[in-house]
Amino acid sequence: MGEDRVDTRWRVWDAREDPDVLRRCARSAHTWLRRSAAVYPGLPEDCVELLAGDADFGVRLPLAERHPLAPPELLLDLYLNGTHRAVASLVSRPQFPAAGLAARFADAPEPGARVLALRDPGATPALVERLSRDPAARVREAAALDRRLPVARLVELLEDPHVGAAAACNPELPVTEMRALLDRAGVPGL
Repeated sequence: MGEDRVDTRWRVWDAREDPDVLRRCARSAHTWLRRSAAVYPGLPEDCVELLAGDADFGVRLPLAERHPLAPPELLLDLYLNGTHRAVASLVSRPQFPAAGLAARFADAPEPGARVLALRDPGATPALVERLSRDPAARVREAAALDRRLPVARLVELLEDPHVGAAAACNPELPVTEMRALLDRAGVPGL
Protein backbone atom coordinates (compact mmCIF):
# COMPACT_ATOMS: atom_id res chain seq x y z
CA MET A 1 0.00 0.00 0.00
CA GLY A 2 2.74 2.48 0.93
CA GLU A 3 4.55 1.83 -2.35
CA ASP A 4 1.37 2.44 -4.37
CA ARG A 5 0.96 5.77 -2.64
CA VAL A 6 4.56 6.82 -3.37
CA ASP A 7 4.26 5.57 -6.95
CA THR A 8 1.10 7.63 -7.46
CA ARG A 9 2.82 10.72 -6.06
CA TRP A 10 5.64 10.20 -8.57
CA ARG A 11 3.03 10.05 -11.31
CA VAL A 12 1.69 13.40 -10.11
CA TRP A 13 5.24 14.77 -10.12
CA ASP A 14 5.83 13.47 -13.64
CA ALA A 15 2.58 15.13 -14.78
CA ARG A 16 3.13 18.44 -12.94
CA GLU A 17 3.07 20.37 -16.22
CA ASP A 18 -0.31 18.93 -17.17
CA PRO A 19 -3.07 21.25 -15.89
CA ASP A 20 -5.73 18.54 -16.32
CA VAL A 21 -3.89 16.14 -14.02
CA LEU A 22 -3.34 18.90 -11.46
CA ARG A 23 -7.02 19.83 -11.61
CA ARG A 24 -8.03 16.23 -10.97
CA CYS A 25 -5.64 16.06 -8.03
CA ALA A 26 -6.87 19.36 -6.61
CA ARG A 27 -10.47 18.13 -6.77
CA SER A 28 -9.68 14.67 -5.43
CA ALA A 29 -11.29 13.31 -2.28
CA HIS A 30 -7.84 11.97 -1.36
CA THR A 31 -6.01 14.43 0.84
CA TRP A 32 -2.56 13.30 -0.26
CA LEU A 33 -3.40 14.00 -3.93
CA ARG A 34 -4.57 17.51 -3.01
CA ARG A 35 -1.38 17.98 -1.01
CA SER A 36 0.64 16.78 -4.00
CA ALA A 37 -1.04 19.32 -6.25
CA ALA A 38 -0.62 22.15 -3.73
CA VAL A 39 3.19 22.08 -3.89
CA TYR A 40 3.42 23.04 -7.58
CA PRO A 41 4.01 26.74 -8.27
CA GLY A 42 2.49 26.20 -11.73
CA LEU A 43 -0.84 25.05 -10.35
CA PRO A 44 -3.68 26.63 -12.38
CA GLU A 45 -5.34 29.65 -10.76
CA ASP A 46 -8.73 27.94 -10.38
CA CYS A 47 -7.03 25.18 -8.39
CA VAL A 48 -5.24 27.71 -6.21
CA GLU A 49 -8.59 29.23 -5.28
CA LEU A 50 -10.04 25.79 -4.59
CA LEU A 51 -7.13 24.58 -2.45
CA ALA A 52 -6.88 27.86 -0.53
CA GLY A 53 -10.21 26.94 1.03
CA ASP A 54 -9.32 23.29 1.67
CA ALA A 55 -10.12 22.01 5.15
CA ASP A 56 -6.72 20.30 5.41
CA PHE A 57 -3.89 22.40 6.85
CA GLY A 58 -1.42 20.15 4.99
CA VAL A 59 -2.93 21.35 1.72
CA ARG A 60 -3.14 25.05 2.58
CA LEU A 61 0.37 25.45 4.05
CA PRO A 62 2.39 24.22 1.03
CA LEU A 63 0.11 26.23 -1.24
CA ALA A 64 0.83 29.36 0.81
CA GLU A 65 4.56 28.60 0.94
CA ARG A 66 5.09 27.86 -2.75
CA HIS A 67 2.44 29.35 -4.98
CA PRO A 68 2.85 32.95 -6.19
CA LEU A 69 -0.94 33.36 -6.43
CA ALA A 70 -1.75 32.10 -2.95
CA PRO A 71 -4.32 34.57 -1.58
CA PRO A 72 -2.94 37.09 0.93
CA GLU A 73 -5.76 36.30 3.37
CA LEU A 74 -4.73 32.61 3.29
CA LEU A 75 -1.21 33.54 4.36
CA LEU A 76 -2.55 35.82 7.07
CA ASP A 77 -4.97 33.18 8.35
CA LEU A 78 -2.26 30.52 8.49
CA TYR A 79 0.12 32.89 10.27
CA LEU A 80 -2.48 33.80 12.88
CA ASN A 81 -4.04 30.38 13.38
CA GLY A 82 -1.51 27.78 12.31
CA THR A 83 0.49 25.90 14.90
CA HIS A 84 3.27 24.62 12.64
CA ARG A 85 6.59 26.47 12.98
CA ALA A 86 6.61 27.14 9.22
CA VAL A 87 3.75 29.64 9.45
CA ALA A 88 6.10 32.28 10.89
CA SER A 89 8.00 32.39 7.59
CA LEU A 90 4.86 33.29 5.62
CA VAL A 91 5.37 36.98 6.43
CA SER A 92 8.35 36.93 4.06
CA ARG A 93 6.20 35.92 1.08
CA PRO A 94 5.65 38.84 -1.32
CA GLN A 95 1.88 38.45 -1.25
CA PHE A 96 1.64 38.59 2.57
CA PRO A 97 -0.70 41.52 3.26
CA ALA A 98 0.59 44.75 4.77
CA ALA A 99 -1.89 47.57 4.16
CA GLY A 100 -4.53 47.86 6.85
CA LEU A 101 -2.78 45.62 9.38
CA ALA A 102 -2.29 48.46 11.88
CA ALA A 103 -6.01 49.10 12.18
CA ARG A 104 -6.76 45.39 12.41
CA PHE A 105 -4.09 44.23 14.85
CA ALA A 106 -2.53 47.06 16.89
CA ASP A 107 -4.79 46.19 19.83
CA ALA A 108 -5.02 42.43 19.27
CA PRO A 109 -4.75 40.25 22.37
CA GLU A 110 -1.94 38.10 20.90
CA PRO A 111 1.60 39.54 20.58
CA GLY A 112 2.10 37.79 17.23
CA ALA A 113 -0.87 39.67 15.83
CA ARG A 114 0.27 43.01 17.31
CA VAL A 115 3.63 42.58 15.56
CA LEU A 116 1.73 42.53 12.26
CA ALA A 117 0.56 46.09 12.87
CA LEU A 118 4.16 47.20 12.35
CA ARG A 119 4.20 45.67 8.84
CA ASP A 120 1.59 48.20 7.75
CA PRO A 121 3.17 50.99 5.69
CA GLY A 122 0.45 53.26 7.08
CA ALA A 123 1.41 52.70 10.72
CA THR A 124 2.18 56.07 12.25
CA PRO A 125 5.28 56.90 14.30
CA ALA A 126 2.93 57.35 17.28
CA LEU A 127 1.66 53.78 16.88
CA VAL A 128 5.19 52.44 16.49
CA GLU A 129 6.16 54.27 19.69
CA ARG A 130 3.14 52.89 21.53
CA LEU A 131 4.02 49.36 20.43
CA SER A 132 7.62 49.95 21.56
CA ARG A 133 6.15 50.02 25.11
CA ASP A 134 4.23 46.76 24.67
CA PRO A 135 4.48 44.23 27.52
CA ALA A 136 5.62 41.54 25.04
CA ALA A 137 9.33 41.70 24.21
CA ARG A 138 8.75 40.44 20.67
CA VAL A 139 6.47 43.39 19.95
CA ARG A 140 8.94 45.86 21.48
CA GLU A 141 11.73 44.26 19.45
CA ALA A 142 9.81 44.65 16.18
CA ALA A 143 9.10 48.28 17.07
CA ALA A 144 12.77 48.85 17.94
CA LEU A 145 13.73 47.76 14.42
CA ASP A 146 11.14 50.01 12.78
CA ARG A 147 12.55 53.10 11.07
CA ARG A 148 9.42 55.09 11.99
CA LEU A 149 10.18 54.86 15.70
CA PRO A 150 10.96 58.35 17.04
CA VAL A 151 14.68 58.69 17.73
CA ALA A 152 14.21 59.66 21.40
CA ARG A 153 12.33 56.40 22.05
CA LEU A 154 14.83 54.43 19.99
CA VAL A 155 17.63 55.70 22.23
CA GLU A 156 15.60 54.76 25.34
CA LEU A 157 15.19 51.22 24.03
CA LEU A 158 18.96 50.77 23.95
CA GLU A 159 18.67 50.29 27.72
CA ASP A 160 15.94 47.65 27.47
CA PRO A 161 17.75 44.35 28.20
CA HIS A 162 15.30 42.41 26.02
CA VAL A 163 15.36 44.61 22.92
CA GLY A 164 18.45 46.81 23.22
CA ALA A 165 20.31 44.81 20.58
CA ALA A 166 17.43 45.30 18.13
CA ALA A 167 17.39 49.03 18.84
CA ALA A 168 21.13 49.16 18.15
CA CYS A 169 20.44 47.66 14.69
CA ASN A 170 17.93 50.33 13.70
CA PRO A 171 19.43 52.33 10.81
CA GLU A 172 17.91 55.53 12.24
CA LEU A 173 20.09 55.32 15.35
CA PRO A 174 22.17 58.53 15.46
CA VAL A 175 25.90 58.16 14.88
CA THR A 176 26.60 59.71 18.29
CA GLU A 177 24.62 56.91 19.93
CA MET A 178 26.43 54.30 17.83
CA ARG A 179 29.77 55.70 18.98
CA ALA A 180 28.62 55.73 22.60
CA LEU A 181 27.62 52.07 22.32
CA LEU A 182 31.02 51.19 20.90
CA ASP A 183 32.77 53.18 23.63
CA ARG A 184 30.82 51.37 26.37
CA ALA A 185 31.69 48.05 24.77
CA GLY A 186 35.38 49.01 24.66
CA VAL A 187 35.57 48.89 20.89
CA PRO A 188 38.31 51.24 19.66
CA GLY A 189 37.18 54.10 17.39
CA LEU A 190 37.82 54.10 13.70
